[in-house]
Amino acid sequence: MKRIMSLMMSLITMFSLFACSSGVTQKDDNNISEQNHSKNSNNIVNREDLSLKVSKDEKKTITISVLGKHPDFVLAAKEYEKKHPNITIELKSFASGGGGISLLQLEKYVSQTTTEVLSGKGADLFILNDQSLPIDRYIAKNAFVDLNQYIEKDTSFEKSQYYMNILEHSKINGGLYVLPTHFSLGALIANQEAISKTGLQIDDHQNWTWSRFTEISKELKSKGTLDTVMQVTPEGILNPLVFSNENYDKLVDTEKKEARFDSPLFIDLLKRVKKMYDDGVLSDYQLGVQKTTYFTSSPIYSAKDYAMRSAIYYQNGATIYDFPHSSEKEMGVTFSGYDQYAMNANSTVKMEAWDYLKFLLSYEVQTQSISGMFPVNIAANEKEFSDVIEGKVDNIKGNGGKGSTVTVSEASLEPLKQMISEANTQVRWNEKIRTIIEEEANSYFKGQKSAESVADIIQNRVMTYLNE
Repeated sequence: MKRIMSLMMSLITMFSLFACSSGVTQKDDNNISEQNHSKNSNNIVNREDLSLKVSKDEKKTITISVLGKHPDFVLAAKEYEKKHPNITIELKSFASGGGGISLLQLEKYVSQTTTEVLSGKGADLFILNDQSLPIDRYIAKNAFVDLNQYIEKDTSFEKSQYYMNILEHSKINGGLYVLPTHFSLGALIANQEAISKTGLQIDDHQNWTWSRFTEISKELKSKGTLDTVMQVTPEGILNPLVFSNENYDKLVDTEKKEARFDSPLFIDLLKRVKKMYDDGVLSDYQLGVQKTTYFTSSPIYSAKDYAMRSAIYYQNGATIYDFPHSSEKEMGVTFSGYDQYAMNANSTVKMEAWDYLKFLLSYEVQTQSISGMFPVNIAANEKEFSDVIEGKVDNIKGNGGKGSTVTVSEASLEPLKQMISEANTQVRWNEKIRTIIEEEANSYFKGQKSAESVADIIQNRVMTYLNE
C-alpha cells in the first residue's frame, strides 16, 4: 500500500531533472537483426522458439539498472537464477537503504542513467519507473531495442496470455521500447446513488469527451442536489490531456527537438479546462474542504484498490466510468505502465535478457508480486479478482478503513474487467515538461495571464529543455 500511495503522489508532485544527450552506436550480434526484424522477402516474420537460444552452460550476467531495489525485483532475480544456474541477475541500484531520495540525489540518478543509456555502455536492462527520466530522448537516440520484434518472432511468447492491448498501446513511435509488467487505469469513480436520483443515463463509450462531461455535469447540477460535480485541481485534468499519446505526440517531437505548446491545440486545452471551473462544473479542492461530489477522479491500481476506493468515496453505491478524452477521435480507457523495462541496444546478452523479461511476465512471478498493480499476465490478474471476491485478501473496509467490511461480488467488478480490456490510451509522463506546464499554467487558471501568453512562455521553456 505504501508503494501505491507513493506512485499516486508521483503523479502530483515530483522533482525536476537534469539530462544530457549524446550519440549511441549500435552493434550487431548473433541474436535478432534489429534492422530487418527477421522478415523474409515476402515480409513474413520467421518465427522460432527463442528460449532455445538462451545459453544453458556458459556463465552469463544480466545487469539491470534501477533506482531502488523493490522486493519484487529481488525476488524475480532469485527465482530466475534458480531456474538458470549459469545466469546471474545483477541489480545495480542507485539508492541504498530505505527512506526517500533528495532532489540532489534524483538529479544525479537521472544524469548518470542518461549518460549510461546514451553511451551504450550501461546495463543490459533498465527499469524506468521514475518519471523524471527523459525516455523520449533515449528512444530518439536509438538507445533501446524494439521489443516487439521478439514478441512477433518468439513462438514461446503466447500473446493470448497477456493483455496485448496494454503492450500494443505502450508503443512509442511505432516501437515497443519500454515494456510495462504492470499497469494502472485512469478512471472516474461515480456517486451512482446521487446520479440515479437525477434520472440521467451516462454513456462513457460514445463521444465521452470533456465537452460531453461538461454537458452531463450541467444537467446533474440542474436536476440534482449536490453543489459540486467533481473536486480536482486544474492540473489534475490538464496533465492527462497533455500526456495522452494522442496529444503528446502532436505537442512534442523529441527527435527533432521541437515543441508546439504555442499551437491552437494546447491553447484550446487550457481554455477548455478553465471553462469547466468558470461554469462551476469543477471545483479545486485546494480552495476549501472536501465536499460530496458526483465524481472523483482517481487512478485504479487493482481489483482490491477499486473496491476500497469505491467504499471510501461513495459508501452508498459507486460505479466506475472511463476518464474523458480530449476529442471525439479518442475512445477507450487511459492507462499508465509501471515496472517498465527497456533493453540496451548494445547489450551482449539480448537473448538472455529477453528470456528474463518473459519470466517477469509469467503467471509464477506476477502472482507473487506485492506491487499492488494490475499484472499484464491475464491469468495472474484473474486470480487476484477471484481472491478479492472470495475474501482471500486482507479485509477491505469503507470509511477510510474504519467502516464495515466491504462485500465484493463478481458483478461489481465486471465494469473494471471491461475497462481493462478497453485500455488503449497510454499516459506518457515527462516530469520536466509536466513541471513547466504546472508552474506556468497556474497564472492562467488564476486569471493573471492570458492563455496565449502562458502558452508562449511554456513553449520557450520546453524548447530550452529539449535543446539542453
